Amino acid sequence: MKYVIISVLSWEERFIQGLKQNISNHPGSMLLMFKYNNPLTHEWKKANLEETRSLMEGKLVEVEIDPAKPYENWFIFRDRIVSNCKNSIVLVDITTMTREAIWLTLYNCRLVSSETHFIYFRPQGYTTEWISRDPGKPRLLYKMSGIAQLGLPTLLIVTGGYDIQRLDSLIYNFEPKTTILYFQDSENERNRDIVEKCQELFKSKYNVRLIYKYNPYDIQKSYNQIVEKLSEIEIGTNGTYFDNYNIILNSLGAKTSALTLFKLWLNYPQLALSYIPSKEYNKEYSYGTGEAYFGKVEE
Repeated sequence: MKYVIISVLSWEERFIQGLKQNISNHPGSMLLMFKYNNPLTHEWKKANLEETRSLMEGKLVEVEIDPAKPYENWFIFRDRIVSNCKNSIVLVDITTMTREAIWLTLYNCRLVSSETHFIYFRPQGYTTEWISRDPGKPRLLYKMSGIAQLGLPTLLIVTGGYDIQRLDSLIYNFEPKTTILYFQDSENERNRDIVEKCQELFKSKYNVRLIYKYNPYDIQKSYNQIVEKLSEIEIGTNGTYFDNYNIILNSLGAKTSALTLFKLWLNYPQLALSYIPSKEYNKEYSYGTGEAYFGKVEE
């Protein structure tokens, strides 16, 4: 059976190192590579693009997408995945994908009923400086925007990461009645600092009280944790969080948390997946290639 790798071109070292591992593990595979047409990062990606072309030796399909046209991108992802991934085993390398690209890919892989796996290469480390800044306006994903019930308030669920500015922008723009935040359960000093800063900032600014720790690399356990919370009877009411709200999901933490939220949406399609872009990225925000996480995408 044909083997197809799907990725998004990046300037990061782990993009090319991950690709080398993928094609070594799956000789003869084809690469379907989406390329965001972003003038700010175009020069950064040139070296990895040229090396990718050399490595794939003709087994490469390059697809340009415009980050400013999310509606059109949905159809581009659909058409290219349908035409290239039928009757195939698909490996989605989520390492350098945006969360939006992850969800568009997984959604459309289901349309062709392909056997779909994921792989994620952690970096060796992250910069201590800013990662991204100047967030755009958050949006719901086409075909994955849930089923809103009139009269119900909004509940925002976010798997958080290092980007406090984007998290702040999410809460500000969606104006939820209630927000639930999940942060990685880690002894990493920077992670602890981020959690403490978010607790202080968002409790005072938005009265966010529901902040929990989770393991983003255990997708099933993370899924169960969120479902259990939403199934609780909300204090002061007779209904669960599922009953009481229109629920919006967003991932800003480890990329694997996007898989957890996709699984949540698959099983509860009344929930909505949302994405918030950034207009500026730090070229040096990560370095090296670390541990790989591999698994099958399951409902």
